[in-house]
Amino acid sequence: MSRASFIKNEPLRFAEITSSDHLYQKAPCGFISFLPDGSILRVNETLCNWLGLTEEKIYDLKFSSLLTKGGSLYYEMVITPLLNIRGFANEINFSFVGLNGNFDTLFNAVACYDEEGIIIAINATVQNITDRKKYEAELLLSKRYAEEEKRRFEFLSNTIPNLVWTAWPTGELNFINQKLKDYFGEHNINEYKKFSGVFREDRGSVVAAWDFCLKNGRKLEKEIRLHAKGKDPEWFLLRSEPYYDKEGSLVLWFGSFTSIHKQKLLQLANYSSLSSSLSIAHKTIDDNKEMFMKIAMNQSHMIRKPVANIIGLISLLNEIKISGEGHELLILLNKSVEELDMLIKEIVSHTKISL
Repeated sequence: MSRASFIKNEPLRFAEITSSDHLYQKAPCGFISFLPDGSILRVNETLCNWLGLTEEKIYDLKFSSLLTKGGSLYYEMVITPLLNIRGFANEINFSFVGLNGNFDTLFNAVACYDEEGIIIAINATVQNITDRKKYEAELLLSKRYAEEEKRRFEFLSNTIPNLVWTAWPTGELNFINQKLKDYFGEHNINEYKKFSGVFREDRGSVVAAWDFCLKNGRKLEKEIRLHAKGKDPEWFLLRSEPYYDKEGSLVLWFGSFTSIHKQKLLQLANYSSLSSSLSIAHKTIDDNKEMFMKIAMNQSHMIRKPVANIIGLISLLNEIKISGEGHELLILLNKSVEELDMLIKEIVSHTKISL
């Protein structure tokens, strides 16, 4: 409904709710007027309800009696001088005494003067901020808790031997621990660009892997070398894990560098030793190829000789009439010997090809 329609259809109601008296009495804040000595001249219905007193009862009281002891003292020591000097006081926080307990307010006042410039009355507004104070207290408590959690994390990250860092979802660093600062000798976080401390030969692959993880929200694990000024490159295991909140949104990256330099050097040394041993073995085989061929041929002849004898004996046995179970065993023996002969031939054949 538009304003014009409301005025047309509800003229009496419009006149009532827009009257000066209605606006004064039903305002969402308290209004109070009092003399310099604290005698109350007028108070609106809203403030009466907060105080839990009737308007007539309030007129029998002094303004300071509506305040807590601390509020009354603050009014006399701070607000009264402000009104005398400046003629107004804005957003002063103190407490009133209510029927259901004290309530916090924001107090705004302006002084009224006579022709000689003497204060004759004070008009004031009172805003009940009890709920707001509770919210601010909860907010302050949450802030302190978050700061304490941050302090604990920083303390923990500085006690472990790893180089620890955290980054925003965009990849921008927002924390580096003392171990990381000491390793690179840089204490300004702005000096740490995207993996600028990684050894130049490893940096390209690390940046590519990190960009992929940022895009897909995947964890990163990679063996890399860090290179600080005045130091030789050293091997570290880079780990980075994404942290998601309850709604599934990525809020932070937790990363660390764990030293694996000694293990990596030992691994590389073992690999080098193994490669060297294999190279020597291949060279030995190549240098003694002809000798190995002769040994293989001689050994195969020596192995095949008794096999040939067994085959000959089986042939003689076949000429003897053997019946029943003995004949079946002879067949199985003959088959096994033939398989052994074929296996020896195959081994000799592969030996010749390899050599």
